[in-house]
Amino acid sequence: MRRRFRWVTPVRRTLASLCLGIGLVYAAPGFAQGALSALQTDVDQITLAARASVVSVFAQRAVAVAASRTHGAEQRLHTRVGSGVAVDENLILTTASVVLGADRVLVRSVNGLQVDADIVGVDPVFNLALLRVPQLRLPPIRFAEERPPQVGDWAIALGTSYRAQPTQSVGYVAYRYPEPRMALLQLTNTVYPGNSGGAALNTRGELVGIIQGELGVPGAGAAPDGERRPAGMSFVLPVENVRPVYESLRRDGRVHHGYLGVSTSGASVQSETEAGLSVPIGALVETVEPAGPAARLALRRGDLIVGFDRERVEYPGQLARWVASTPPGTTVDLVWVRDEIQHVGRAVLGESPHSMPQWAAEAVAPADSKPTPSRIAEIERQIQRLHRELQQLKTPPAPPSRP
Repeated sequence: MRRRFRWVTPVRRTLASLCLGIGLVYAAPGFAQGALSALQTDVDQITLAARASVVSVFAQRAVAVAASRTHGAEQRLHTRVGSGVAVDENLILTTASVVLGADRVLVRSVNGLQVDADIVGVDPVFNLALLRVPQLRLPPIRFAEERPPQVGDWAIALGTSYRAQPTQSVGYVAYRYPEPRMALLQLTNTVYPGNSGGAALNTRGELVGIIQGELGVPGAGAAPDGERRPAGMSFVLPVENVRPVYESLRRDGRVHHGYLGVSTSGASVQSETEAGLSVPIGALVETVEPAGPAARLALRRGDLIVGFDRERVEYPGQLARWVASTPPGTTVDLVWVRDEIQHVGRAVLGESPHSMPQWAAEAVAPADSKPTPSRIAEIERQIQRLHRELQQLKTPPAPPSRP
């Protein structure tokens, strides 16, 4: 009996373990479904609480129509549609590209109330604008304060479509494009036409950024029925850049930008590996303003600026954007080449006399304006450069060679 008891007991234990394992495997789908349901519940709660803070923004502008034989010159009302986020009970953040040049701005809340909005300030450098709606009382969304959003963080995108219908999508931060004093987040979220100026929220329902829109070749989102479709990479200006711009617009109605005191043009060389390909190499100094920061640094015509605060300068637009996004009074490191000799120096930036630089106004030109061929080529170069950077990040480094 003892031998039989000792033999049967391990068998029973094995059968019990197998039954328990089968039970666990069988229960796994239910557990996964429960986790997904909990995730859906969390997303629903966040969007339900924040939806009243997201509005539709309509920017109207009178556009001249060419005169015909039967009629004289006419004006047609053109409307651009975007989104906005309430950051105070009657203050709304949106993008400058939506309201720039508008004659009248209207805001429509989620419950259908539509009122006129006053433009408090517009900053095309960071592509942000602040609106005031005295006739509305909106629940504000709180700025995220714990830390800047990082790669892998979940993100909920809330906005409105061209038809002023609410849109939302769930994704995460796929990449972070760092630049001096300015960063840009690339999301996996679907960003719909009309979402420009919408909210990017974290899992606590806090504002982590303002949706800038998509980066794609012009015309890529066109559809046969005339409706625009999501096409390209979705980008968000993170909260660490949004908040100081908002505070400056609220306080002064403008943002104070840095000033170097140079005008530059593009410079390039022919690629040694790809025939016919021009490689940008920096910003070539054309003029130097007397008594400006660049003049005090002894920069002169013909110098090639190749570095700004430990970042490589490839295009004049990069240098202009980085200088403008730096607060006046900031000390920056510059690297330039003169007669094939590298020079390094430090300059204290002044304050730009222009509240809206010409290059920045062109960069956020109204959506109805036809892009120039040079602007299209620049966008295509930016996309190609971003794709190359992503491929380099995805490619593992080669193992060190053995001696």
